[in-house]
Amino acid sequence: MKVKVIGAGSIGNHLSQASRRMGWDVVVVDKDPAALERMKTDIYPKRYGAWDESIELFSSDKEPKGGFDIIMIGTPPDIRMKLALAALEENPKLLHLEKPLCTPDLAGVEEFNQALKNHPDTIVTVGYDNAVGEAVDYAIDVVKKGNIGEILTIDVEFREHWRGIFSAHPWLKGPWETYLGYWRKGGGSGGEHSHALHLWKYFADVSGWGGIKEVKSSFSFNREEGAEYDRVAAFVLTGVNGKIGRVVQDVVTFPVKKWARFQGDKGFVEWMGNAVPEGDVVRWQSEGSDLVEKVFSKKRPDDFYRQTLHYGKLLSGEISGKDSPVSYERGLEVMKILSRAYGEAQEG
Repeated sequence: MKVKVIGAGSIGNHLSQASRRMGWDVVVVDKDPAALERMKTDIYPKRYGAWDESIELFSSDKEPKGGFDIIMIGTPPDIRMKLALAALEENPKLLHLEKPLCTPDLAGVEEFNQALKNHPDTIVTVGYDNAVGEAVDYAIDVVKKGNIGEILTIDVEFREHWRGIFSAHPWLKGPWETYLGYWRKGGGSGGEHSHALHLWKYFADVSGWGGIKEVKSSFSFNREEGAEYDRVAAFVLTGVNGKIGRVVQDVVTFPVKKWARFQGDKGFVEWMGNAVPEGDVVRWQSEGSDLVEKVFSKKRPDDFYRQTLHYGKLLSGEISGKDSPVSYERGLEVMKILSRAYGEAQEG
């Protein structure tokens, strides 16, 4: 399997290492030679123990085109759709677009959607890796087996101070030096932690809620060094079935809280991301039964490895693209929610 990763930043390193764990051939492209050098001499060896000499590095002006089974775009969201359109022309079997899919104004999406019609065999995914994690799979299995009965409400929170992000990007002084500090570019808590919205949408789908009928939202915005971003984003979502759930995302909470809960009429399931040093935790209980608690051991690189394992199943036909938790359609719906919510916030 031949893979091209566009973007040599933090995500590009994770995607490259996960692909190498799969035994795939990897090419990395970046417009900034300094980013390629930093990947080779700093980020990759520090994270994974040593540089992998089999990874080929290219500046954008020397980018190889064609012949790739998978193209992964790990650039900032404000330039992603333009690159995605060009990547489609190479006709990959799978095109991975990092999250959030695009900017809140949905620029470039309609053009991409039209081009996608000419590439029906290309599977497009959006990088919400939590949705294919082992712990999430287990929680959903409990729900699907009916162990907690009918799902009455769903809540998801991704509350994480972004000091962790900047410790992984020590060359950045703060959010104002990156798209993260600008909600219009896909940053802020709304875009960066849209994992929560995505998980809520996925959980509602597997619970049979029939899609989203209504969204109410509220944001707390902050201005800093010329940047403008939402520190806190909160949503109340109503399914087509009339049931209500909640999502909260922020970049101010420390210690981190990544949490989700299905409340059924016969019990509950809770997922807690990185809740213990070993990894994720799932707790669930049916009425009249003992509480069950399981720990799912993992490190950060394992999140991306699970994602590439999922891609292997997509490409083998074991799972269809439409059934994927990280499908393009689900990622686009998240951005449509954000687009409307930001628009209403600006209108007051």
